[in-house]
Amino acid sequence: MSQNDNWLKAAAKCCECGAVYSAWILPDDSVQLIGRKDGCRCGASAFREISSATHDDPSVSETDGA
Repeated sequence: MSQNDNWLKAAAKCCECGAVYSAWILPDDSVQLIGRKDGCRCGASAFREISSATHDDPSVSETDGA
């Protein structure tokens, strides 16, 4: 799959069990998990964005949380 400049990397939470995954948020606001093509480990396929970061946001650094 190719990456599009309009995709946003974010954390996404399963709407069923609450598991959190890295994901791409696509221009149509759909969520695509990174590294899990079959959805959540619980079997669900609905996710919501819980956080995102862009390089344009000065409040986010690569060392946050380290």
